[in-house]
Amino acid sequence: MEGQTVSNSISDDAGQASSELLEEQDGDAMDAEQGKLFPSDEFILLNHQTTVLRTGSHGIHALSQCLRTVCGMLGWGSPRSRMRQADLDCVRRLFRDDLFLSVDKLLNYHQSSRLPQQDQEEALFETLQLLVATAAHALGYRACLPASDATAELDSDLVPVAQCMLNLFNMHRPLMHHLAEEEVPASSQPFEYADNLPEVWAQRQFSSDADNDDPIAVDEQDEQLEPVVERNRWLVHLINHFGYLHGFDNILQLLQEPDQVSFALLNMMTAVLAQVVDEATDAAKEKFNEIVGPVMQHVEQLVKAGNERLNDHGSDRTYSIFQCLVNTNLPRIILQGPDPQAMLLQLAQVQCLFVSKMLDSSSFNKLLSGVRECNRMLINAGNRQCGPTLEMLVDWMAREGIVQRILRTNLHQRQYVQEVQGIMVTLTINQFLAPEHLDMLWAVTEKEDTYEAVKAHMFGLLAEIASRSLPNQLDMLFAKLEAAQQRSSQDTARLLGLLQHLAASDKEVNMVGKISDMVWDLTMGESAHPDVVALNALANATKAYKLHLEVGEGLDFVVANLGKCCAKLLEGGAGQVPLLRSMQELLRLLPDEGAVKQKARKLLTMQRAIEDLEQRHSFSATLVDRLCKRVDEARHALAAAPAAAAAAAGPAGAAASPLPEEALQQAVVSSLGE
Repeated sequence: MEGQTVSNSISDDAGQASSELLEEQDGDAMDAEQGKLFPSDEFILLNHQTTVLRTGSHGIHALSQCLRTVCGMLGWGSPRSRMRQADLDCVRRLFRDDLFLSVDKLLNYHQSSRLPQQDQEEALFETLQLLVATAAHALGYRACLPASDATAELDSDLVPVAQCMLNLFNMHRPLMHHLAEEEVPASSQPFEYADNLPEVWAQRQFSSDADNDDPIAVDEQDEQLEPVVERNRWLVHLINHFGYLHGFDNILQLLQEPDQVSFALLNMMTAVLAQVVDEATDAAKEKFNEIVGPVMQHVEQLVKAGNERLNDHGSDRTYSIFQCLVNTNLPRIILQGPDPQAMLLQLAQVQCLFVSKMLDSSSFNKLLSGVRECNRMLINAGNRQCGPTLEMLVDWMAREGIVQRILRTNLHQRQYVQEVQGIMVTLTINQFLAPEHLDMLWAVTEKEDTYEAVKAHMFGLLAEIASRSLPNQLDMLFAKLEAAQQRSSQDTARLLGLLQHLAASDKEVNMVGKISDMVWDLTMGESAHPDVVALNALANATKAYKLHLEVGEGLDFVVANLGKCCAKLLEGGAGQVPLLRSMQELLRLLPDEGAVKQKARKLLTMQRAIEDLEQRHSFSATLVDRLCKRVDEARHALAAAPAAAAAAAGPAGAAASPLPEEALQQAVVSSLGE
């Protein structure tokens, strides 16, 4: 098999081959001496194969041919160990434009060929081995080059190569999941756990309760245990094959001097190590953890200096590379190391420094990145068994004034407020929400110059906090709410929205009394604004609690509010129309008589509630009498309107033309008000 030949041609004296790559050469003269004219055969072949890869239907074969040619062009272990610049550019173009998409398509669909099953397996296995070889050789080529502008461009082209390894070593990708129970083809056996294999990087995997390293530990006579079945043979073989070709050695060499590689490539190589660390041997885990210190020290220096490398010179404006590195990749390696507690605390110091630096900026992207990182730190502290605790992070936030700093700007931006909400909800759930935190949030809503969008976001944030608060925390919040009842109609509408949200989330019915009383005061008070009344807040809150309570109790709650509205209506005074509207909405919450009869249940219905109002209060007669009285008042006001308008206009207006309709309407309204 040709892929096997390529692998066997790798010599152990990689250092000598690497040094030859650095020798200066006059390519044209050398080719002329060898009778070989530009462009080289490999250059033409790879260009043709890349075109086939883009347009062909047999992805496995086209990808395999490209990878085989690239391995030959890299020239490791062969007499011709140097490439033309044009050849290198052609290889980089494959890495940059076609390799990742082709591999990603292959890993996402396990039926990439229409060949018979046996031939397909051999072709697939050869392609994956060539992919591993290509990545190992490309990283080896980069490892022997000093940092320069040229290598910076090469680093950007090697990022998709490292990402191919990251995806290939992911057992949850569809292809690897499909191959989890499959045997490795027989042609791979010389490479798998052979006596001459210098080092094993991945340990064998078994689907039993025994230790992975010792399948014999399973008692064969114990019938309760399932038979020992080896799993993920393909994955383990490919990881070891990558290590056999010095792929991991090249990564570790580059990461020992992290300032010599781009930040994006540094993160991707760290991600490869983190991907395989769970399957790695103890010796491999120890080697992986050796690079954690240099990488953390390098990142800390970049954060302190505000170096643009931290956001990949502006191409990563949200600092997603940094956040992936410190929240996912490094922790996964550290957790498999000898002292994860100490290393995670050291990493947390870097993260805290990053948050403080970002929050000192006036740039929205930096502020958003700082808030997002703070949110992730709190979430990770609650999920991990070691590392900084929530108490440690809350103390740090208090010392640095983090909550006050994140609330000073950008609260009109939805994505920013979502991260702030995550921080506040985490503090609430874990009982770290302090009174001063609520004071800060409420102060934002009380400022006269606060934008309406900011107020809307803050009320939504308060609703989320309240729905997860304990009784003592709710007492603090309701004290704020009660003090806000004399605010503008827009603020009152938002306050009612907050109360309705609380009612919908109060499934334990702990706040029913406070919420109902406050909604009543805001909607049925003497100074209730018509815009506020039109929100139907009382009916909506009642409907929410009707759903939370048992069927009978829920209907009783509706009837209690209905009776409350009726009593106030019969008292007379202002607010008659809002009361009638609320009663109409409350009656709609009661079931219809026909529906109750079908269910054969004795429940209070809309018709029975109306009959009860008639019997106890002669409700219809009262409404008709008041309506007639109101009509008479309107007629008298209309008759007196011309004289009232003329008197208001004065002597100069008495001799003028007849009063316009608007003036009459205003006079009528004034008379009715009196």
